[in-house]
Amino acid sequence: MSGLPVLFGYHASNLGNSHVPLSLCRYWHESGREVRLTVPGTEPSISYPWLKPVMSGVTKALIYRFGGRNLPRWLTEQLFLKTEANSPHVYLWAALSAGIFEAFHQRGTKIIIERINCHRRTSQRILEEASAQWHIPIINTITKEAIAEEDRKLALADSVFCPSPMVRRSMLESGVAEHKLLPTSYGWTPERFPEAGVSQRQNPRPIFLFAGTLCLRKGIPLLLEAWNRARLNAELVLCGNIEPEIRDYCPLLEKGKNIRHVAYTKDIGKLFRSTDIFVFPSLEEGGPMVTYEAMAHGVPPLVTAMGGGAIVEDGKSGLVLEDMNVDAWAEAMTLMAENPDKRAELGSAAQQRAEQFTWKRVAAQRASLLEARYRDLWNQTAQP
Repeated sequence: MSGLPVLFGYHASNLGNSHVPLSLCRYWHESGREVRLTVPGTEPSISYPWLKPVMSGVTKALIYRFGGRNLPRWLTEQLFLKTEANSPHVYLWAALSAGIFEAFHQRGTKIIIERINCHRRTSQRILEEASAQWHIPIINTITKEAIAEEDRKLALADSVFCPSPMVRRSMLESGVAEHKLLPTSYGWTPERFPEAGVSQRQNPRPIFLFAGTLCLRKGIPLLLEAWNRARLNAELVLCGNIEPEIRDYCPLLEKGKNIRHVAYTKDIGKLFRSTDIFVFPSLEEGGPMVTYEAMAHGVPPLVTAMGGGAIVEDGKSGLVLEDMNVDAWAEAMTLMAENPDKRAELGSAAQQRAEQFTWKRVAAQRASLLEARYRDLWNQTAQP
């Protein structure tokens, strides 16, 4: 079969990581590039001719309920191996078994993989350093076996999409051949945020927003300590689930002043529209879509290099700060809180920058990378 078969091993909800393959395949299909995305299951509202859910209805419900967490993925892999047996290329996503990599490698198939985060070796090192810095135990340690499995998958891959410069660097640090690496980004979808250009910022005092899981990896201890030192006449909104490591070992979460927690929202756009500054001090990321989305709303970002992904330009469309420097974060938050002109300048530049990173543009950039490497992949007359 022609075209590019894509395998994603999780339920496709169009939220979180599943939003990425759904977005890429949508725009590749719309440009005339044939794709087939295989997933275990989808939300009932999601249906495309190129989307192939393995399970649906009662069967899906029973398997997810009684089959264990790995069975949906295993069944999906087995069907994909069967239906794409003769495909010259496959695009495999994270958390798939090593066996499917081995099987396609033995067939001589060109394997393209997505790195949604840095190499696990890099992730573990970063977590260990943060644990020592903040005296917080690591809840989910990355095992040596998991790191070795990742090394094997990367060795079998022919091409590796790296959604940020930091991901690319982590691949090189773990010995992945440079010629395999395809530098790219993540993106955002304008139709998901039709009111992105409508600001509701009429706050009596500036609002800082963090959106994501409140955990060690996302830099929450750094953010809370910097907020405490800055002592601003402002509000910090933390949107996301709180991990036990933060609830148990970060007393500033409860004792810090002017902090509001929002456990969950279906309308993150509303938060963006009412926010003055976006803060994302993540210590380890792939390509944080939340940063792209905040910038699309004209919210100036304060981020680490990891939290900035491939989009934030330091001093132009946001501020990129060191990930262990509490004083630098406190000073930057003070600058942004007390200088509305600076917020407006960076926010306007952030919004303009985000226009270059819509999923349609990102899909076209990735297609160009693949077509340059695999001349037989798609019809070269496809529309950008």
